[in-house]
Amino acid sequence: MPSTTTNLFLRNKYSLYLILALSAIFFSYIIQTHIIDEDILINYYHDQMGYDRILQMIDVQKKWAWLNYALLPIIYLVKFSLITFWILCGTIIFGFKIKYKSIFKLVLVAEFVWLLPSLILIVWFGLIDTSYTFTDVQYFAPLSLLNLFDASQLDSWLIFPLKSLNLFEVIYLLVLALGIKKIIKKDYDSALKFTLPVYGSALVVWILFVTFLSINLGAQ
Repeated sequence: MPSTTTNLFLRNKYSLYLILALSAIFFSYIIQTHIIDEDILINYYHDQMGYDRILQMIDVQKKWAWLNYALLPIIYLVKFSLITFWILCGTIIFGFKIKYKSIFKLVLVAEFVWLLPSLILIVWFGLIDTSYTFTDVQYFAPLSLLNLFDASQLDSWLIFPLKSLNLFEVIYLLVLALGIKKIIKKDYDSALKFTLPVYGSALVVWILFVTFLSINLGAQ
């Protein structure tokens, strides 16, 4: 029979996952219904298609919006599992003995960092810059390298890498390193020396993969 400590751990882990999933769904709903509303979409597409066609597209999006919200928890679970597996592989290479469930819970905790960009986007366009376009929302990447450039003048394949290199990635990495420090019971420098190449390599692979897809799809 599982111990009380184990049961408490499992409840905490599932609670973290539930809070993350519900928060992501809530922010996605606010962005899709209040930030990117019908007027924003109509103004963006009016040069590309007729008014009736735009309304039809919006109706289809509304009809299937529930599917996007339903898939978010699954996407999150896949994401957390992949990151956990990658870090676990790193622990084997570095000679650390860490359980999968410990890393998974750490990844859950660190993921809360990624709620901040969505919250900032909602506050920025909802309260501060209320005269915006769909393109402004697309290129909105607070505290990223993309802010150093005029996004409209860049090749499309450069947008994702520049958006991905941001302060939130640094904070996420530091939170991971702090958790690794507690798990492996070593000093923070040792944990950072492990986390930086392990998570950094995963980030590079992901950016290269998405950029490769962007270039190839854009060439078609």
